[in-house]
Amino acid sequence: MVSYDAASNGLVCIGGADMAAHAPVNKSLLVIAPDVEPTAGALTGLKLPIDSDFKKNTVDMAGPIFEALDAMATPGIVACKSGRRARIVVAAWACVRQGGDVDAAVAYLRSIEDATPENEQWVRGAVAAQSVGRSNPLIFRQLFEKESSTYTYLLADAVTRDAILIDPVDLTAERDLKVIDGIVTPDGKQGLTLLAGLNTHCHADHITGTAELKQRMSQVKSMISKAAGAKADVLLEAGQRVYFGKRWVEVLATPGHTEGCLSFVLDDRSMVFTGDALLIGACGRSDFQGGSAVTLFKSVRGQLFTLPPECIVYPAHDYNGRPCSTVLAERLTNPRLGDAKSEEQFIEIMAALNLPYPKKIDASLPANLLCGYPDEASWVAAKP
Repeated sequence: MVSYDAASNGLVCIGGADMAAHAPVNKSLLVIAPDVEPTAGALTGLKLPIDSDFKKNTVDMAGPIFEALDAMATPGIVACKSGRRARIVVAAWACVRQGGDVDAAVAYLRSIEDATPENEQWVRGAVAAQSVGRSNPLIFRQLFEKESSTYTYLLADAVTRDAILIDPVDLTAERDLKVIDGIVTPDGKQGLTLLAGLNTHCHADHITGTAELKQRMSQVKSMISKAAGAKADVLLEAGQRVYFGKRWVEVLATPGHTEGCLSFVLDDRSMVFTGDALLIGACGRSDFQGGSAVTLFKSVRGQLFTLPPECIVYPAHDYNGRPCSTVLAERLTNPRLGDAKSEEQFIEIMAALNLPYPKKIDASLPANLLCGYPDEASWVAAKP
């Protein structure tokens, strides 16, 4: 039975003002607040500060803190200004060290009213980074299709060699398979097993490559949002995980560009694949396919900008040769959606874009509603 509370792990999580009273009955001290000194009575401890605003905390801060918690003699004190940060960190550490489930750790924090969207994302990222992130390294490739300026992303578990593709394009499906076959894993084995082709949405500027991939590799499953109204082997909803080996991406619902837009965040929160919901210094249009500027604003602010600041943003497109950004960079500099912009300003910006009708939408959209197949009669389900 995994215990996420401090007391079950021989620790007490308290505010700095209470340290002196607890010092006589404890053997060690760890302070994780910048404004609390690591001394209490006869105890002198270690100070590894993190911010009370988890939007400012990077996932890699967890490593040194977890190591410090490992080294503590019990009973011990973990302190910050109020005890809240301490409880969050201890729950994440206990989850990793006891082989717990991160959903259970988050549920525990919600039950004691310590959870926010930002610190939940930090906990999820920290747990994955300190567990599967170490045991099963990631293989990652960013690929480009120049006609539609579309990025395709290959992710694989370097140990199991299972892989997924995000936003494949029909014109480059053969190239993608050559890349997959040519990768050599750290153990010297060549080639990966492609499990699925994930679509962030029904694209209007190109045809997805999932049908082409399925015709060449029968086990490949096409995946798209249930809200897209498309046909696929797997219809995805928010909160689901798509596994490749022991690694996974989590599904985030980010509608607004279209009503069926998804983003996929890697288990350790080090990268997020945002489709057209969030581009580098921009975002997708919101004037067709059930799009809504109001919904898009809420999706980006509520789902993407709550991710850790160092999380790398990988969009579906860029027309200026830029490969990626970060959550923090987009929050600070995105001229449409950055922190300085209000929802009303964003709605005005989007209404004034006056973009032309997408050139390839009449050919692309019907095919993409079938995950790349030209018609219903051509549809073939993936083999088990």
